[in-house]
Amino acid sequence: MRILQINSHYDQGGAARIVACIHKQLLADGEASCVAYGRGDIKPSEADRQGQHVWRFNQPAEVYLSALTSRIIGIHGWSNTMATKRLLRFIDRIKPDVIHLHALHGYYLNFPMLFSYINEKEIPCVWTFHDCFAFAGNCGYFFECDRWKSGCGSCPDVQRYPKSQFFDFTGWMWKRKKDMFTQGDRKIIITPSVWLTEESKRSYFGKYPCLTIRNGIDVEGSFYPRNREKCRKKYGYDLQDKLVLGIAVGFDDPRKGAKYILQMAQDLEGEVTVILIGWNQKNHSLPAGNIITLPPTSSVDILAEYYSMADVFVLPSLAENYATVTLESMACGTPVVGFHVGGIPEQLADGRGITVEAGNQDAFTRAVRNAVSKESTLLRGQELAECIQKENSTEKMVQDYMEIYRKLLEV
Repeated sequence: MRILQINSHYDQGGAARIVACIHKQLLADGEASCVAYGRGDIKPSEADRQGQHVWRFNQPAEVYLSALTSRIIGIHGWSNTMATKRLLRFIDRIKPDVIHLHALHGYYLNFPMLFSYINEKEIPCVWTFHDCFAFAGNCGYFFECDRWKSGCGSCPDVQRYPKSQFFDFTGWMWKRKKDMFTQGDRKIIITPSVWLTEESKRSYFGKYPCLTIRNGIDVEGSFYPRNREKCRKKYGYDLQDKLVLGIAVGFDDPRKGAKYILQMAQDLEGEVTVILIGWNQKNHSLPAGNIITLPPTSSVDILAEYYSMADVFVLPSLAENYATVTLESMACGTPVVGFHVGGIPEQLADGRGITVEAGNQDAFTRAVRNAVSKESTLLRGQELAECIQKENSTEKMVQDYMEIYRKLLEV
């Protein structure tokens, strides 16, 4: 069986790491696996090791031009003609049995060209939704808006990613995406959360099987509990320090809720130290003196060490599906505090963390204070890690996907 995955990135960011996990596990299981991605770079050593199995088909200039066109005109997914032609030639050459789609937004694809090809050739498709973009006019998350159920248009969030500077074509795109995306019968929709699975059933994808497969991560070689005392000593912290960990990547995106972390740090100054990984100079100045910023890192070991030594990880996203960073933290034995949105309550159930009302600053701050207190009853350490090892391993995820691939090929 030959599987081709298509995504915006490879091994960079949440969905891209899921793509990489699936690909590597398929190869380890003896399956023929390839990935075609549109943006970003992987390390030369990784590229050399994967050889022709992992291929970027877009050029940076094409992405920039597509992004500029999309922002000015307000139509996303109708550019990138030359890049998509290269992708289609690649598909012709490798002849996959199943195409596994992931995040298609990101200024790197021409949707009509790709889906005309897939639909005409009747190639079986698995499509994993990492957000809501596939069934909304243009947005990745619709927040409180329900226009996606009936056709979009008059979008209240036209300035959100992927933003339009001047025009609102969300209704036009919704109709054409519906026509393109729902042709043919050999498609199965997968999401990592029950929440998004149910939303998908209410969309125009309801004609297809919509199933839930939990995201998996490497819980053996990458994300597992490190020695807490040794990690704290290595990075200059004492065992009695109360450490709150957060990710600063995307800090300028209002959806990520950075302001709640900053206010929490200010409210708990003198009680906790807040560590933010992924900080860069574009981010705003810090209002509190108890925040430690660290640059982005691609080292899994460094991330796992910080996850392991923290008392709690915070994820105050105002909209979220099934966050990979949440899994990584819990796999390293550290519980999570987040907002009660999307699939986060599913991830943090049964003592794995605390969710509070979205946007409620006081409740968020109290939850962090409770999580770092000695009286906290949240799962921690090996007990918490074992929950993730059981439910969210790469092996389990790929096994579940293999069943879906086989089911599609039997039709």
